[in-house]
Amino acid sequence: MPDLTAPARAEVLRIHTMLGGLSAAPTLRPGAWDLQTLDRFAIELDEEFHFTRYRASTLQQPALQHLPWTATHLAHCAAYEAAAARGGGRWTSASTETMFGPSDPVGVFGERGSARAKQRALYDAMKDIAASTGAVRLTRISIYDRVGEATLGDILNGKRAVSADAVREAVEARVHPPT
Repeated sequence: MPDLTAPARAEVLRIHTMLGGLSAAPTLRPGAWDLQTLDRFAIELDEEFHFTRYRASTLQQPALQHLPWTATHLAHCAAYEAAAARGGGRWTSASTETMFGPSDPVGVFGERGSARAKQRALYDAMKDIAASTGAVRLTRISIYDRVGEATLGDILNGKRAVSADAVREAVEARVHPPT
């Protein structure tokens, strides 16, 4: 992760609090980019666990509303939260409960919801904020995105074939900041 400016760090902490974060000074470890090139270009590929009400709430923040993936990711959050609720071992953990408190039972988005989903939403927002401030060029795509008549998930899993140019165009359409 690139270093964030003081205002960007403040925005991350504000989102942490909005999601129910317990600490005023949380330890934040968003992990490496899914793919990064030497020229500061990063690609994030979001699978089903990224599309929850918590992620939707981060994407609706003013600092992130202008990103080229916001509209489609918000639609995916509305359409596919049930798939994220299957969470299994990705629903909660000791470290995420330290960060956000105990979770509801797997699949229940009740009063407590999923601590891991909240953490995932926060870490996705951190990476989006890095792109929003120009600290990195980022494209965020998902398994639900369509390339022609196929989903990107089906293409990546070898279930559907499309031209490499079509996939490249879909990825390039999501780069922020644009070149």
